[in-house]
Order: sequence, then C-alpha cells, then structure tokens
Amino acid sequence: MNYILFEDNRHKNFKPFSLTHAIYEIRTGVFSNIQRIINFMGEGDTLTLLVRDELTEVVRERYPSYAVNPDRIPPGIWLNGSYFWLFDNVSKLKARTQYHTAGGYLAAFVSGKAEMSGKFPNLENFLHETMQVEGLDFIWDAVHLAGKYIKQDDISSLKLSSIHNSGKGFKAELEIEGHIHPSVICVNHQEIYIGECCEILAGVIMDASGGPIIIENNVKVDIGSMIKGPVYIGEGSTINPGAKIRENVSIGPFCKVGGEVEDSVIHGFSNKQHDGFLGHSYVGMWVNLGANTNTSDLKNNYGPIRINIEGAIIETGHKFLGLFIGDYSKAGISTMFNTGTYVGIGANIFGGDFQPKYIPSFSWGENDITDLKKLLETCKVVKSRRGQLLTKFEIQLITHHYLSKKNS
Repeated sequence: MNYILFEDNRHKNFKPFSLTHAIYEIRTGVFSNIQRIINFMGEGDTLTLLVRDELTEVVRERYPSYAVNPDRIPPGIWLNGSYFWLFDNVSKLKARTQYHTAGGYLAAFVSGKAEMSGKFPNLENFLHETMQVEGLDFIWDAVHLAGKYIKQDDISSLKLSSIHNSGKGFKAELEIEGHIHPSVICVNHQEIYIGECCEILAGVIMDASGGPIIIENNVKVDIGSMIKGPVYIGEGSTINPGAKIRENVSIGPFCKVGGEVEDSVIHGFSNKQHDGFLGHSYVGMWVNLGANTNTSDLKNNYGPIRINIEGAIIETGHKFLGLFIGDYSKAGISTMFNTGTYVGIGANIFGGDFQPKYIPSFSWGENDITDLKKLLETCKVVKSRRGQLLTKFEIQLITHHYLSKKNS
C-alpha cells in the first residue's frame, strides 16, 4: 500500500513550529504522526509526503527514504497529517470513499487513477463518510494530549526493557548495557521502560504510578532527579542533577533538561539545562533557554488564555498554557515568559521584567531584528555541537522567512 500523508490549510495554527516543519512532524506523546504511520507500515508499503513548497527540500533531507511532493502521486490511502493514525483506523478505510470529521477533510482511499487538482485528487465521484479520529487543531493540543499518548503509543518498535526489582536494586529485565545505581527508587516499576546504554545515577526517583516512564537509548538521568510519569525521554538526552520532570512531558532526542518541567513537549536537540519552570509549553528544535528562565502557564485571575499567532488572536479556551517557541530561538538568563507567549524562529530574547506575549521571528531584544549572517553563523555552531551541519536547504528556509519578515 502507498500511504500519502498531507497537510491541510490549518498549518498556520501550528506556528511557530510549522514555520520549519510539516504539521505531521509535531511530537505528541512518544511519536509524531509521521512516526506512527512508519511504525505500522509493512514490507512493500510506500509513503508519499505532501508539504508546502518552501518546506520541500528540508523535508526531503529529513526523510530521504520517502517521496516528497513528487510530480506524479500513485494510488493509495490519503491521510491528513494532523490526525493520530493507527493501523486499526486505516484498515477500515474503503476504496473510492472520502472521509470527513468535524475538523474537515480527513482521509480518502484512491484505488485507481484520480484526476489531480494541484496536489490533491478530484474526489467528486467518491462516496462520503464521517469518521471519528482524534487530531490536532492548534499547536497547544500537542501539549494537552502528550500524557494521553505517552500512555497509548505502541512502543514495541523501540525495543526497550522493562524494569524489575532484583532484591539488590532495580535492573533491566533484558540483558542490555547500562547502569542503574542501587539507590534508585522505582514506583510501579513494571511501567518503567529503558533502552540500551542508559545511566540512572544515585538518588533518582522514578514514579510510574500515574503513567509509564519511557527512556530511550543512551539517556543519562543524573543524581537526585525525580521523574513522575507519564514521561517520555528520547535518545541521547540528559536529565540534569536534581531535575523535577513531572507528569505529561515528552522530551525528544539529544536534549539537556534541568529544573522543573510539567505538561510540556521539548521537540528535540534543545536545552533547558538549569533551574527554572517550564509548563504547558511546546519548545521547538535548537532552542536554548538560559538559566532561571521561567514560564507562567496560569493567569492570576484563572481566566482563559489568548494567544497571538502572527497577528491572529486566538481564544484558546484553556486556563493552562505557557510558552510556544520556534526553532533556533534563544532566551537569556532569568527570562520571564507570560502565559500564552508566542516566540517565532531565530529570536534572541533578553532583558528584565516579563517579555511581550508575542515575539516575532528574528527579534533581537524587544525592538530590533537580528542580523541574518550572524544568526546563520550561530546556527552552524549550535548544530556542530551535536555533530550536525546546517544544510544549504535549511539556510534557504531560514533566509526565506527572514526576507518575508523584512519585506512585510
């Protein structure tokens, strides 16, 4: 089967993350929506990715095994990338049928050649059916659903080991390389899963009574840390000494995290190393939050929170929302973010008192714009520290957004 994963016109609702990523790359729980589909694909299945034109080349770099915006799209199952697709949902789709939900166009099973209208097939002669599939409408939905999907995601593809009590301390059930210090305390240890070459050091407390704790390969949980599930920690990440990682937290690969974190997603390759609070927030890639950075995620009057997404004021209806910060942005020490703060990509944030609730891309402090050449040099340094290069197409994408801002 060929699966065709597409974005709909709600991608603006997922800024700042969607400025540099397809909406199906948003992490919720253990996986992103594209990872969920890859996980159930069988031998001989193929995947076609449709994305906005400006993202074509960077998505091709991230997913070299799959066709991205090809000139010809073969028959297959079209799936809206903002929804949580499981094999049970997809296996129920019927040929020559299009599916809708309250949020709009959901899926279609195109079994033969279909006339194309731009990137999408002409479905006039298809049957119409409704279908209930949970999905994302705004970026903050990924935060509020993180804990649910940490509990629900099928982690069998990760090949982790559960924990058991040996009588002389906790050990991995499987014979895997790694180290769990004898002083580590595990609550509901059957729901704690660990990968290869992990280090869980002295005095760590892991409590999975509220949901699983999932720790991938090469993770270091340093001395005295507390982790309270449901929590997911991606490959190569470090939890710093004394950190408090509370419920409903997804930390992607190669992050460094300290202080207090709850109800948040740190997508990957980002740092919040020091003391400070991060709550009900979504942090993109290559972000650094300086020491003692704090986010407010609840208004003093306990009222619902508004968020400004590039001039569009959204009444979220939520009482708990923190920071939504795009790729390559940095916050200086003791930065204070208010409830429902939006920060674009490539911003450099510093200064006392609370920051504005809307910080555009490429801001330098409160009133200036960063220099593009200096930003790109910094991005190169940041990526080199993780053994990666800033590619030509990433430079082109950053430059595209920078010039769009300057010319607006």
